[in-house]
Amino acid sequence: MILRAPFENIYSFKEETSISFVAGKGAVHPAHVSRAPKRDDISALKIISSSTPGRTALVAAPESNECFFFDFKEDGTYTIYKQKAVHRNDADDEVVFEMNEESDGSIRLLDFIPMLIDLGQNEVDYMIDELDRSMHPLLSQKLIECYLHELSSERDTQLIISTHECNLLNLDMIRSDEVWFVEKDKDGASRLVSLAEHKPRENVQKGYLQGRYSAFAGTI
Repeated sequence: MILRAPFENIYSFKEETSISFVAGKGAVHPAHVSRAPKRDDISALKIISSSTPGRTALVAAPESNECFFFDFKEDGTYTIYKQKAVHRNDADDEVVFEMNEESDGSIRLLDFIPMLIDLGQNEVDYMIDELDRSMHPLLSQKLIECYLHELSSERDTQLIISTHECNLLNLDMIRSDEVWFVEKDKDGASRLVSLAEHKPRENVQKGYLQGRYSAFAGTI
């Protein structure tokens, strides 16, 4: 459902203190802050003061793995939600974790949410270096399938990824001309070779691991 949320803007702060001063509910007016805001606080206040009623702003603090949702109401009030992870124990009770207590793979998957939202609403291009880092191979595949089947059909967008995960070499999911191998020569220069230039292509995954397409670490 989050992919259909009407996000107005996506912000990113480097410091954990950026939005730590706001929590719960309030009015869309900086006067509700009882102390003089710090420099980073002003950025958050600008988000509040420049908001559009009926819209939601997603605010991320990457260094602390925190994510906040500013939900602006039509009556001029707002509610701020902090993203947390909820699990269940053996007694089926909910156990709440802060995001910095989650695994790298879970956090990385959530990091892609703003990108998926943007791809679903705008004509944009994204590049992801090492998509498979900390991710289960099936999750990496599902992310690509989500883009191909749900996000890219109605808009002129492009998603470029680099990966070492050979399970993504699935010609039932992507075309051969969409796969490019990168090979470095003895001088350190990189050369791009399209999978479409290679034949036969019956078992691409096996051929890649055997070094058939040159871009293979085993040849170093």
